[in-house]
Amino acid sequence: MNANSKIELLSEKNKARIKKHPFITGFVVLIVIIFLINTFSGSSSSTTPTPQPVAQQTQTVPTVSKEQAQKDLTDFMETAKKAKLVSSYEFSDRANEVFIDSMWYTQKVDFKKDFIAKIGMLKKALTGYTHFEAKDAYTNEKVAEITAFSQSIEIYK
Repeated sequence: MNANSKIELLSEKNKARIKKHPFITGFVVLIVIIFLINTFSGSSSSTTPTPQPVAQQTQTVPTVSKEQAQKDLTDFMETAKKAKLVSSYEFSDRANEVFIDSMWYTQKVDFKKDFIAKIGMLKKALTGYTHFEAKDAYTNEKVAEITAFSQSIEIYK
């Protein structure tokens, strides 16, 4: 057997394998094409873009007087009472609680987080801190809170 006949024999075997396994052959060809595209497309532009300096923007949070914060918190909580989200609340030296009513359980978690965050924001403007707990008005079970240390919003129910 000469070299040409060996090549022809291998070629016939490869053709038979390709016909037997077209999906595997297609997959191998696809991998080779992806490799070649990635290899040659990345080499044409070898320069990496340099990051441009960005001027830092500071956001100024508008300061609200304590009287305005108390009015906003009272209005917000009265609206929540009318909507049956809140039955009562107490923010004092001895208690930081909001008692949740029945409509709370029909709301989505995103709404609950926004609602708790709004109360926390108004409470921070009023007292300087945001920690409070939201409890079920009937079972006194904790359903949400803004934690004292990390200021994270936790929704339990």
